[in-house]
Amino acid sequence: MKKQKTQLIIILVVLAVMVASYFALSAHNKKVVEDEATDDYTLLTLDTTKISEIKVTKTTKTEVTNEADSAADGTSANDAGAEASNTEDTSSSAAAGDSADTTASEALTADAAATTDAAAEGTSAEPVYEYSSEVAYDLVLENGAWYLASDKSLEVDQDSVASLISKVATVTSNKEIAGVTDFAQYGLDHPSLSIEITLNDGTKTNIYVGDYNSVSSLYYARIGDSANVYMITATLSTSFGVEGSSFEKVDSSASTVETSAGITGVDIDASAASSAAAAQSSQNASTKATEGDSTSASTDTTTESAVVAE
Repeated sequence: MKKQKTQLIIILVVLAVMVASYFALSAHNKKVVEDEATDDYTLLTLDTTKISEIKVTKTTKTEVTNEADSAADGTSANDAGAEASNTEDTSSSAAAGDSADTTASEALTADAAATTDAAAEGTSAEPVYEYSSEVAYDLVLENGAWYLASDKSLEVDQDSVASLISKVATVTSNKEIAGVTDFAQYGLDHPSLSIEITLNDGTKTNIYVGDYNSVSSLYYARIGDSANVYMITATLSTSFGVEGSSFEKVDSSASTVETSAGITGVDIDASAASSAAAAQSSQNASTKATEGDSTSASTDTTTESAVVAE
């Protein structure tokens, strides 16, 4: 009878393992199907001629220390240390005459050590992050020209804005993860980049860009409040993830004129230069002749001195 019970227990354990393996394999296969979906399709299309405003917000993530947890851990460790110290004193007193109390003291010491270890383990908690969001720029179209809402005095390069807008005319994706409930795992609970596009009729379209997937070299993205997460290229991140000052128009013609003025502003008289060169050449020749005469005179003086000496 005992043998039959043992066999029954073994069978039940095997069945439980098989059921657990089945569900685990099913979940894995579902994940593989989601990750390997590679059907290219159009995710978003916008009529760029009707866009009247582009607002981009950036969010930065900073790791911070959870001071409350740290304080709690420190308190636990101090309490554990004090308890261990009291236990040691009790143990010393008990050693003078009572072995039963000594045994109890050892038990308390073991409990204190366990508490200390637990406090130490508590310090290795998951990192805590703070998020801060800031509007990078807000481009507004007025009377056929784009300007920065934060600085209307800045002359905006209209061609740069046109190039930017062209990036959202058609947004494609080749991977889709449907029915997402936890957007944090894709960095979309606090998107690093939020693009709000407003049309002439007031309709708004929000595009959120999350974490970068280094394996596929793609970014996670979300459109509006959709429950789906898409994998997109780096086009939106690199094009829209700039500062407002990058749209300032640079007057290249002024720079060219300034450079040219610096070159042509020097009045060079060719004949004067030629005369100066000739004068310099004549002077060099005179100098050489003078040096030659001096050398000759010196030689003659030396010869005369030699004759007189003889």
